[in-house]
Amino acid sequence: MEELLAGALDGSSDARDPMATYVPLADVERYREVRRIGRQHSGLTVAKDRGIAFVVAVDADSPGAEAGLEQGDILAQVDGRSTRPMPLWRLQSMLAGETGTELALEVLRRGITHDLTLSLDTYETRAPEMETIEDQPVVRLRRFEQRDLEAWRGLLAGLLADGVDKLLVDVRGVAGGDPGVAYAMAGLVVEGSLGELRTRDEATIHYAGRESPIWTGETVILVDQGTQGAAEIFATVLRQNGSSQLVGSPTFGLAGRQRLVSLSDGSQVLLTDAFYSGPDGEPINESLVPDVRVFDFGAAVSEDGDEVEDLALEKALELLRQSEPAIREIA
Repeated sequence: MEELLAGALDGSSDARDPMATYVPLADVERYREVRRIGRQHSGLTVAKDRGIAFVVAVDADSPGAEAGLEQGDILAQVDGRSTRPMPLWRLQSMLAGETGTELALEVLRRGITHDLTLSLDTYETRAPEMETIEDQPVVRLRRFEQRDLEAWRGLLAGLLADGVDKLLVDVRGVAGGDPGVAYAMAGLVVEGSLGELRTRDEATIHYAGRESPIWTGETVILVDQGTQGAAEIFATVLRQNGSSQLVGSPTFGLAGRQRLVSLSDGSQVLLTDAFYSGPDGEPINESLVPDVRVFDFGAAVSEDGDEVEDLALEKALELLRQSEPAIREIA
């Protein structure tokens, strides 16, 4: 009966949202440690939907990236154990294991099975990076943490000093992060009301720019299915308050506050109890649909056969080159 109840609660949390999970009483303390570690040993953000475990995002230079994992991969087995009946908290616990641990993964990608080995280890996360592509500044944001805010501030100040009036920001595959930092980073580009966190039983928390924007040029933002949480907040604020356009594929669709809620027997459920919003006050609980959708059904190889083309990047650069961009869908 205990096992049946645990299975029912786990299924209920799975149905609530892909990031929710039920944690039995005996495993609560371990799960608190798992949450503290997060993706620091794997570089993977994972979720479950209708029993299917999948990779939401993979950090650059992380053990997950080195193992060859990609966004959207289905994690069929971990160390010979099927993930279908495995609760999300247990999968996350395995990915937050001790450094040096090796996990044998069976991964399903576009209908093909791959056997990969994930070696858990710590790794250095990249700060925001800027490069010039076809004479256009492109900033790649990796995370939304306090140090990223300061780096973003410095990049924008440099653009202002150089008289740059157009910018492409890439937040593809950026999951999780600090919502407060996302609002603060958006506030360096736009001003006024930025959004809010609205709950049922608490006062609404409002976010607004605390300083004048550093840079106010035209901005295009690259997004995809791995854009989740803080990155969705950032993209929403710039779109609604700064008229930025989004290019790519629909985002994950979940920017909420997660909280462990205790049940009567001491077990806990991690669930999303409130959602963040942009200036319009609408909760970010559905995918952000880009203004320019790029349907990429696989890697596009260049004519010489050597280089993989980034179709979304090409369309975003094209959009910035246009004096009066047209919003359209591109196959």
